[in-house]
Amino acid sequence: MASEREQTPIIRSDSLRDLLNLRDAFPSFRPLFGDIIQIVYVLDASAVQRELRWRLRGRANATARSDLHELIDSGVISGFAPAFLREEIEKYLPSIASQTNVSVEAARTEWQRVQDLIRFYNPVGNGAEFDSVDPKDSPYAVTAKELDADFVRTADTHFDQMGLTVAGPELDRILRDYARSTSVLVTVKVGSGFAVTFSLMAFLETIQGIVEMIERLPPIVKVALGGAVVIALLHPKSRQKLMQWSGRIWDRVLEAKPTLVSYSRKAVNYLAEEAAASEKARETIQSRLRLRGKQTALSHIRRICLTSKRPLTADQIAQRVLANGHPSRSKTFTAYVRRLLREDCRFVRNADDMWMLRAAA
Repeated sequence: MASEREQTPIIRSDSLRDLLNLRDAFPSFRPLFGDIIQIVYVLDASAVQRELRWRLRGRANATARSDLHELIDSGVISGFAPAFLREEIEKYLPSIASQTNVSVEAARTEWQRVQDLIRFYNPVGNGAEFDSVDPKDSPYAVTAKELDADFVRTADTHFDQMGLTVAGPELDRILRDYARSTSVLVTVKVGSGFAVTFSLMAFLETIQGIVEMIERLPPIVKVALGGAVVIALLHPKSRQKLMQWSGRIWDRVLEAKPTLVSYSRKAVNYLAEEAAASEKARETIQSRLRLRGKQTALSHIRRICLTSKRPLTADQIAQRVLANGHPSRSKTFTAYVRRLLREDCRFVRNADDMWMLRAAA
């Protein structure tokens, strides 16, 4: 029997991607979101072959997603690979098709779908320092080094020998639980923040509108309106009708109270469970992450470009660096960011003067 956490979540983890996009588009909203973990994976051939085999043989529902697929959709994971991965998978497609009892053409079609999840990168270095361990793994190792990736997603023990931090499918499940619970918490937090903000604005605008409307009334109408209010309050029948009307509203509130309390208790319990799950998963993830030194402006830039799926202007990147907490009061900070981008061969500028990570051909 499926556990509570295995059941379909009320708020899908995919919503986290939209919220992250909102956060990045409007840095001033960042305090509403809090610190959301985003991980950079380099996917090696063993991880991609596992995904392919599961899709071709292991899933009963054609629309079902693996944990890795769901994580990439949610934005918690950005999956990278060197262009060399294409060569490796193409070489093994006939054997994958045979082992999963499908045609090579069916395997190739699924491989095309998997490629849509991966962002391919051309390493600048040749990876010679890793060749002594395994030359075939060098492209993945140098990609992980150049991108400062959090993990190499692999079942290959060679990457440990290369001094790289590795992750297996067990971390996918922890990250998936984190994505699901955090999507609930952030949705509620941001929604509540917007609701409070815009409700206050609407209330103030309504009051302001009423005041302005009254101010525009002719003096004689203002006097008449004031007199009507006084008469309504002093006249016994009018006062009685007002009291009856307010009493009926209060009775309806009291009738609805048990239902409101019931729903509120369910909501509080649900949010408490998701908060506990999110915190537990966060602690486990952070225990697996390697310690990083002080975050420089360049490290912020690299992380921003890694997790963004579209090119950004130097000014957009600079705004996000500052929103991430990097300390700078320089009036020429955008110019400084542009210089860093120009000096680092991992970044390229397109014809629209927007910057992106160097992609594989």
